[in-house]
Amino acid sequence: MAIEDTFASVTDMQERSQGMITAATHPFLEKELKAATRTIRNACGWHVAGKGEVTFKRVRPFHDDVWLPAMQIESITSATVDGAVRADGFAFDPDTGWTNIRGCAVDVTFVAGFETVPEDLMLLTLELAAGGLGTALNITREQAGAVSVTYARTSGGMVLADHDRLVPYKLGWLP
Repeated sequence: MAIEDTFASVTDMQERSQGMITAATHPFLEKELKAATRTIRNACGWHVAGKGEVTFKRVRPFHDDVWLPAMQIESITSATVDGAVRADGFAFDPDTGWTNIRGCAVDVTFVAGFETVPEDLMLLTLELAAGGLGTALNITREQAGAVSVTYARTSGGMVLADHDRLVPYKLGWLP
């Protein structure tokens, strides 16, 4: 499986909203799903799902352990460490990203990510995207009598207010 653009599809949104939100009624839907997915990935610090090959590059002035920015690591395919190519002998912790690779300049290719998008992240993606569609002009409050409109300082509905839901997927969290 390759790393997907979104954690949820237009069809998922149509089903979740019982037909209220469709691509026909919300032409920006696909962009909101991509933005919601990116928001979640940024908050977690890695791509999370699907399983795919990732390249990590790092340059530091000192030799140090390499911690890959991922969880659910399946394998390390190759590594170049301080100019020397390594093809095997890799040890790593699939949950934390620790490796036995040490060096100043490293270039590591590895396979990581959940095979399928966890259900809770798919639902969070749909919630964020729906919020973005519902507040496209950043209006958070509107009043008819004496006309009053309140705007948010965030872009659309892409605000991750419930960070606790992401804790199991954030880098640095140990089960």
